Amino acid sequence: MKIPKYIEKLINTRANLASQFNDADYRLSKWLDKNGIEADSCDFHGGVEALVNPWDSAKRVKQAIEDKR
Repeated sequence: MKIPKYIEKLINTRANLASQFNDADYRLSKWLDKNGIEADSCDFHGGVEALVNPWDSAKRVKQAIEDKR
């Protein structure tokens, strides 16, 4: 079967966005570790919540940063 153009575009978009997510997650995780921020493991280092519930995860990470004393 020939891949329809719009499906090929969706596949490429998904791969590109996943790559961008991995880069941002790596840099964020590295910063959190360096600064001793104790966030839920599901919210960084490739945690699933960052993907399936991105806004809730972002809120928890922000809260963990703000709570750092």
